[in-house]
Amino acid sequence: MVLALKILFGIGKTFVFFGLGAAALKWKIFTKEEAVHFSRFAIDVLTPFLTFYSIVRNFSRQDGAAFWQLPLIGFGIVFFNLLCGYALQYGLKQKTPRRMATFVHLASVNNYLYLPLILVESLYGMKAVAYLFLMSVGTTVGFWTCGMAALAGSDWKKAVRNILNPNIAAVALAIPCVLLEIPLPPALLELFFDIGKGSIALCLMLTGCAVFSAGVRLMAFRFDAIYTVIVRLVILPVLTVLLLKLIPLKKELMDVALVVALMPASCASALVVKQYGGSSDFAGQSIMFSTICSAVTIPLFLYLISLWG
Repeated sequence: MVLALKILFGIGKTFVFFGLGAAALKWKIFTKEEAVHFSRFAIDVLTPFLTFYSIVRNFSRQDGAAFWQLPLIGFGIVFFNLLCGYALQYGLKQKTPRRMATFVHLASVNNYLYLPLILVESLYGMKAVAYLFLMSVGTTVGFWTCGMAALAGSDWKKAVRNILNPNIAAVALAIPCVLLEIPLPPALLELFFDIGKGSIALCLMLTGCAVFSAGVRLMAFRFDAIYTVIVRLVILPVLTVLLLKLIPLKKELMDVALVVALMPASCASALVVKQYGGSSDFAGQSIMFSTICSAVTIPLFLYLISLWG
């Protein structure tokens, strides 16, 4: 009962932030174009400070295995989902090249960072947040490699540039500080935390903007949208959880990996699919439906996983 309440509370907080962002867009407090700029500011400027703080503050040399295990798991989940997506794409009713490519992309990558962030913190604490940031390094590489491979005509030079982003740079700076036990002034770390913590609320609200703006032609081609949600929230999580359970991981690392495996479609995909020639309407449907339905599937799966042990 306690676990279920924590899960529902974490998801509830997430959807409150989503609602605030959607309301801000609906009431024209800012435009969709301005939201894109805010997203870049939150992700590329604010978040690296929180990433650096979380790793330096919560890790020691004794945690060295996590530095390579979590990024590898993050990338591995994306690659595994890519393979599953190629196999499952034939279940679509509208089998146009653009829609099939979009489906494989949505299967490959999920909302792997900001949506699980509040949930992970509520369930497992700040060290788990640091684990999540480490895992996101591998998932980000997977997004811009495997996720982009699913879309025809991808600009690989741009994909490489996106892999080399400020968040990964923060990880690259933080890990040597931990391994070499470089002393950092507590006041500096506190400043980094104060700067970075604002990114959580901002990114979640901007995710709400993306979901709201992506919900175009919501009821068109309902079969494919529902099928994609079932794949993203049921079939892929079941297969991924079974695979993860075969890997000998510390419980703390496994908990974070399992939460990430249950996430809905990535809201960032709405912009990426449009830019790289996929079906933006189909992506918008799938993002909207899967995000809403995840309020039911995530707590259900976490409860079943807790019974499994």
